[in-house]
Amino acid sequence: MAARPVVPLLLTVLLLLVGASTAAAQERYSYTVALSPTIGGSFSEGTDNEGVQASFTWRTQPRTAVGVRLGSIDLSGDQVGSLASPTFEYATIAGEYRFQELYYQSGVFFGLGLYRLGNGVESEEGPGLTVGVTGDFPINKRLSVVLELSGHYADIDAASMYASAHVGVAYQF
Repeated sequence: MAARPVVPLLLTVLLLLVGASTAAAQERYSYTVALSPTIGGSFSEGTDNEGVQASFTWRTQPRTAVGVRLGSIDLSGDQVGSLASPTFEYATIAGEYRFQELYYQSGVFFGLGLYRLGNGVESEEGPGLTVGVTGDFPINKRLSVVLELSGHYADIDAASMYASAHVGVAYQF
């Protein structure tokens, strides 16, 4: 991805980290990191491709969080526009609202993203939007299983609508 759009995204993340201290006194934890295998892809070419997503989430208020997600989906074997066997990569920042259920937390998120579709020779890049739902099922005090379904709209000519499903492990601190 281009270096210039990433710098404002990182500055925003750093500024929002300051707000996490207000939620720390009211929640069991302030930060969550997660790693999840992914299945997804473009709506036009099929959503049965494999990938990975890493995320970092911090609480800003009770039941409110901000999450940064970095992901990649390998579309090998697919022809997306003029790109043969591309990889769909993204970096998103989203606001989340969480609901405390009896045994788990559920949530919804909506945010902005930077997207790239490339195959090593040529690529398309553009901004976009993300929306999704998440579930966090505790294993113990610090570990949990995270389920997530997300959709992405990317301002990319080859294919603009993507979906992904993630099941992974999260660590809260």
